[in-house]
Amino acid sequence: MKFGVYIGPIYPGDMGGAEAFNLSLAITRTAHKHGFDGVFVAHHHLLGPSHMVLNPFLTLARMSAEFPDGYLGTACFQVPLAHPVQLAEATALLDVMSGGKFLFGVGQGYRKAEFDSFGISRPERSARLAEALQAIRALWTGQPASFEGRFYQFENVSIRPTPIQQPGPPVWVGADTVPTVARVPDIGDAWVASGRHTRTFIREALSGYRARLEELGRPFDGLPLFREMHVAQESRRAEEEMKDAFRTQYESYARWGQPGEQYDLDFDQLKEERILVGAPEEVAERVIEYRDEFDVPFMWFRLYYPGMDPELALETIRLFGEEVIPRCRQPAESVSGAGA
Repeated sequence: MKFGVYIGPIYPGDMGGAEAFNLSLAITRTAHKHGFDGVFVAHHHLLGPSHMVLNPFLTLARMSAEFPDGYLGTACFQVPLAHPVQLAEATALLDVMSGGKFLFGVGQGYRKAEFDSFGISRPERSARLAEALQAIRALWTGQPASFEGRFYQFENVSIRPTPIQQPGPPVWVGADTVPTVARVPDIGDAWVASGRHTRTFIREALSGYRARLEELGRPFDGLPLFREMHVAQESRRAEEEMKDAFRTQYESYARWGQPGEQYDLDFDQLKEERILVGAPEEVAERVIEYRDEFDVPFMWFRLYYPGMDPELALETIRLFGEEVIPRCRQPAESVSGAGA
């Protein structure tokens, strides 16, 4: 089982850009020092003035220098808001920069402001995602490729460099409803369960997901899993340190129209099945529970929430690396599950 950190992914809008970038550097360096395996970055546009997100491809390219032996992942890139030629070239280069350890987490997006500003029809986002992934995979081969789709077309073209991983990096797809999770095997290598998802929802959604895999004659290779996390030496202290900032972030999700479950809840309701929070031994126990129930090959964590003291995120990384990972780590292996 491997562990990663989520850079940000969302910083407060009144935080300076240099401060946010330097915090991302500090999180990455601290994670590398304390035994984590990789870094993941989210993708949004136009979150001002209240929030900011750093460009995922530029951020991962820079962080590859801080984590030279680590995995680089997007979680999740909103594919309908970019052209597949651009995406194929950028992801191929990140795969090269990471030594063949790029993980392409993708999603269809949901915020109306983003689709309106790009002049893209929001109802078409699912179809655009599926078609773009077909086109990207054709380009990843490096062979002359032609594509004639509803949204994207190209003829007898190829890209350089090509990805080290062939036929290409794993495509991990984010989905927030039971029906969309069941359709993930049609376009991707694995479903990415979000930190927003309750454990109950994950169990429910996996039923249709596994059924579709079986229909396609493919095995279940595990569930890449993103979780919310905060660790302190005492359980009560851990909750007090993060609850206000966490609740504020989830109020933003509710305001933005994030699909799926209900998010405008109090902290005790939100934490019940979403957050790994507590002392190191408690968090380790929860991680092992998730690993054993869902066969998790890779788990990564959001550690910083807008409004909290950034040093608390760095301390969580230290405690997790020093006291949680040794309790959870199995013999080191390459990530064989979910196509990586």
